[in-house]
Amino acid sequence: MWKLLSALILLNLAIACGGGFEKKKTKKTGQTQEAQEIDASTLNQMYLELVNDHRNKLGLDLLTYHHSIHEISYTHSKGMGLHTRPFGHTGLSVRCRRLKNRMGRHKLCGEIVAMGQKSIKDVFQAWLDSPKHREAIEEPRYSHTGLAVYTDPRGVKYWTQMFVEL
Repeated sequence: MWKLLSALILLNLAIACGGGFEKKKTKKTGQTQEAQEIDASTLNQMYLELVNDHRNKLGLDLLTYHHSIHEISYTHSKGMGLHTRPFGHTGLSVRCRRLKNRMGRHKLCGEIVAMGQKSIKDVFQAWLDSPKHREAIEEPRYSHTGLAVYTDPRGVKYWTQMFVEL
């Protein structure tokens, strides 16, 4: 009897506390944290299709998405968007070292950044229109990539795509 009563109490506590495990909604978008992660995943998938379609047409190996590259790219985009770091490539060697620590030894590491483009198609086209950025996208030695975007409080988007050769 005592075990049954204890089990019922625990069950009621679990039901009562169950709502406390829900993901919180953000103030700005009203989306849950999980929905934002899905959005980042969808964004990366869509962008990877654009990049790999372009590389495939050139006869280059396709890039593989890597979550660690996305995370480090996001940190850089957010830093630029919050103006805690300058727009550009300052600190690239530190980001590459962080990727090395997470992913293991890599032979080549690089990044491209952009600001202001409103969609992945816009940023991809802007990068293709720039010879230096196109060179990074078309670098045959790169094998893995990740893309991230951060939208600042004014609605300006900061984009970072990083690449590594494993």
